[in-house]
Order: sequence, then structure tokens, then C-alpha cells
Amino acid sequence: MKERGYIMKLRIYFIAVVLLFVSVTAVHAQEYGKIRALQQRAIHVVTLKNDFVSRVLTSYDIPHERNAQGAVVRINMDGQWLNINAIEIVPVLKEAADKHQQVTAHELFFYTDDGILDLVSELIIR
Repeated sequence: MKERGYIMKLRIYFIAVVLLFVSVTAVHAQEYGKIRALQQRAIHVVTLKNDFVSRVLTSYDIPHERNAQGAVVRINMDGQWLNINAIEIVPVLKEAADKHQQVTAHELFFYTDDGILDLVSELIIR
């Protein structure tokens, strides 16, 4: 009789361990899916940014070079090529009649070894 109770407890423990393993695996798969979705969104946003910067420079007829990922890495100002260390895009806001703020332009800051270049563009990011 004791042997039967021992086997029953062993089965219950085994089922509990299997259920725990399955649930942990399912949670891990969900988290992996979320991380993958965030990574894909980040790639999309970076692509939008890179394309926007290139469109702004093209609209001002500023020669520029892009790397394999599409990021602007050099611009030509006054016949001199400048290496870009960083680019910052800041929305320019205007308050509408209903007190809501709207993006009316973007100010782009190009950080180079020689200083910061500033452009304002009314182009839309997208």
C-alpha cells in the first residue's frame, strides 16, 4: 500500500515538473517574439531616419555619402568633405488654434569634427 502511494506522489511530481517546464518554455517564446518585434521596429525607424536625412540633404543639393546601412556618413560643404559623427533630428512645433501643438518642420543637427551644422526642413519623415 505504501508503495502505491509513493508511485502516486512520484507521478504527481513528474506532472508538476512537466507543466512547469512547458509553461516556462511558452513564456520564453512569447518574450522572444516581443524582442524580435522590437528589433524589427528599430530597424524600420532607423531606415526612416536615414532616408529622411538623405532626402533633406538632396533637397538642399548638398552632396553626401551613405554607408551600407544607409546612414549619412559624410557631407560636402563648401568643397570640403566633413565626416558626420552624429545626427540629431528635432521637431519644430507650432501651436494650433485649438492649443494643440503640430510638427511644422524638423531641425537637423550634423555633428562633425569641425563643429555643428544646422538645417531646417519642412519635409515630412516617412
